[in-house]
Amino acid sequence: MSKLQPVNQQLGQDEYLTRLPTISIVVPNYNGGETLELTLQSLIEQNYPKLEILVVDGGSTDNSVEIIKQFEQHITWWLSEKDSGQSNALNKGFAKCTGEIVNWLCSDDLFAPGALHIVGKYFAEFPDIDVLVGQCRMEFLTDNPALPIKSVSSWMARFDRILGSGTQYIILDPNDERAYIKAPTLEHIALMPVHNPIPQPSCFYRRKLLDRPQPIDESYDYSMDNELWNYFISRGARWKIVDDLLSINPVTGYNKTTTGRVESTYEGERIYKTYVKEWIPLTFWHRRLRYPLEQFLKLHRGNNIWLYLVGPLWVAVTLILAPFYGLKRVWALRWTR
Repeated sequence: MSKLQPVNQQLGQDEYLTRLPTISIVVPNYNGGETLELTLQSLIEQNYPKLEILVVDGGSTDNSVEIIKQFEQHITWWLSEKDSGQSNALNKGFAKCTGEIVNWLCSDDLFAPGALHIVGKYFAEFPDIDVLVGQCRMEFLTDNPALPIKSVSSWMARFDRILGSGTQYIILDPNDERAYIKAPTLEHIALMPVHNPIPQPSCFYRRKLLDRPQPIDESYDYSMDNELWNYFISRGARWKIVDDLLSINPVTGYNKTTTGRVESTYEGERIYKTYVKEWIPLTFWHRRLRYPLEQFLKLHRGNNIWLYLVGPLWVAVTLILAPFYGLKRVWALRWTR
């Protein structure tokens, strides 16, 4: 990978605006009227001078279309018709994009204030980068006990600190005990497709990377972003990770990411087999040896006795597989079924 070089940063205002790339944001939506307005507001309030907003509604039966019409003067293009799922909606939107930089923003996510100016500035200053990833703030807005509010302090995190494998990319927000920050590094990205550390709304990329018949693989309903990142890596895309907060993910317990954990795990396994060619895939051993132990520990996560009895067995299996597949890769492979 070539070293990324910034262009001259001492630019006048006019030249700065000229260098800023056009950013196209696709907003897929289906019956998301309760949150769609806030999502669109977070886009419009960016006040980014070169912004395309494209809304693809899947034939909603709630008030979504009324909300879209309310913001119509700010929307570059929109459509409301039945589709075959979110991936299909995204492809419809990307087909209409003309911006150099693209991303999508689900109708229950938000961009952080000033995010697009930060993104545009990075792409203008570093013309060699293909993909830019920033941080995402996850805010838990419910007391639903099924949500992993303390998952960062889980049993796996304890062992992670002991072995120092460095695969944790979610950190507690020091200013809010009910919020986490997703902060991946290049090292985390190198572990794909073992796991997906990238917060989707905080990942921006050049439109030229979407150069296949289906920019978003429509055979995936939940892990289409994970598949896309692995496609970028397979193409040799150049990544840049920044410490800037670019998006906010309000976690309600009803988000697609939360409700589709089982399906996304199966899709993740398929992605692994697609992009990693191994005689015996790591996922084969994980399913039969490590995963049953993980499920047992999750079931008894409040019982330290089981943690210290079964946990070392999980670590032992991990260490046995490590010489063949690499410790960091084995350690990072964790399913959420």
